[in-house]
Amino acid sequence: MSDYVLQCGAAPTAGSKYLVWVDQVGAFLLSLKNEVAIGGPAIDGGAADISFLANLSRRHATIVRSGERYVLHAQAPSHVAGRPVHDRSDLTDGCEILLGGSVRLAFRQPSVMSGTARIDFLSDHRPARAVDAIILMDDTCLVGPGTDKHIRCRPGQSALLLYRRDGKLWCKSREDVFVDGQHAPEGAELRSGSVVTGNELRFRIEQIG
Repeated sequence: MSDYVLQCGAAPTAGSKYLVWVDQVGAFLLSLKNEVAIGGPAIDGGAADISFLANLSRRHATIVRSGERYVLHAQAPSHVAGRPVHDRSDLTDGCEILLGGSVRLAFRQPSVMSGTARIDFLSDHRPARAVDAIILMDDTCLVGPGTDKHIRCRPGQSALLLYRRDGKLWCKSREDVFVDGQHAPEGAELRSGSVVTGNELRFRIEQIG
């Protein structure tokens, strides 16, 4: 990522999708929606929220967040924890999701302090936008070192919190962080294109939907 501050646009609103690029860590798809449709490529429009480059139905399954629960609704052949899903199935931390015959995903809720979930890839299939994991964000998303973080960074990098405020996305940290070059000791709103820097940490966020 370049050292200069990128030009920021309009502030993102809740219910959107973002890409988060973390230097020396990876790229993450961040969704704030309560219902996320998963499927295969769609040629004539109407693609799922998360579209895999795989032999899946256009809208193969939907993950719904309801309070502290996550439920997978199957619209096409799906398995959770090795069992076929004929209608819906609760998702629990560590369970494996199989879509079709080959797309294997791991569902994780790494922190008991947050309702946010993370989806890791167990097979070689990836979304149309190549990322390292998918974050299904509830009210907060933990970023930093440690297995309890939704976006896991390297040891020594700053830890910070992404959170919703007034329908927009904000970040704050107990450590010194800068948003678009401005010191943000009380937190700051993130806009599409914002760059956040801290101790050995730098990431850029872009709204994509």
